[in-house]
Amino acid sequence: MNKIAFIDMEGVLVPEIWKFLAIRLDISELSITTREVEDYEKLMLYRIAVLEKYQITLPKIQSIIGQLNPIEGAKEFLQALKMKGFEIKIVSDCFHELLEGFLQQLEVPMDTVYCHRLQIDSAGYVNKALYSRQHGKHEIIEKYPLSLGNSIAIGDAFNDFTMLSAATHGYLFSPSKEVVEKALPMFNIVNSYQEIIDSIKVCPQSERKSLKMARSCQTASDS
Repeated sequence: MNKIAFIDMEGVLVPEIWKFLAIRLDISELSITTREVEDYEKLMLYRIAVLEKYQITLPKIQSIIGQLNPIEGAKEFLQALKMKGFEIKIVSDCFHELLEGFLQQLEVPMDTVYCHRLQIDSAGYVNKALYSRQHGKHEIIEKYPLSLGNSIAIGDAFNDFTMLSAATHGYLFSPSKEVVEKALPMFNIVNSYQEIIDSIKVCPQSERKSLKMARSCQTASDS
């Protein structure tokens, strides 16, 4: 059975992009993220309105983001997961237009990435978010029903909860206080990549079982 790691981008592999933009543009309204707001679509409508208010175009955003690097150790972490036999699937509520540079640095193929797209007008202003899924990140995990016995999911915010619940083992990576307060007991809270690597175990089941059974099964060390 294949092992799959479903991994969020912002806050896990790369710094929070919108917080970085808020600092560089000196626009405090852009510092709010899904660590503080649960409704992602509402948050994006707010962000688009702020960008329009300050007349910030997508090319300007991309130019600023180009100054940002992945979190230290992120590339090595992905390589370590691959060495342990995991396929990497990026599941992000960010947008292709904002992630392309990071994916190149992390050596992540675009066809393994599930995220959204931005619609822009003729002047380069973002006017709409085009979502690739309707109900949550768990929709991506459900595309791989035969490979979930050994799956892990890693996220850091409210919008990652359904993904973490759908995988066999869910990790919250350096979550905010607000996220921790609402996290399910089954989530593993970690603060480093090494904690995840050290804790990875293989559940001895050959087929996908219910979430409750998957969570309660006895684990064994990687062979």
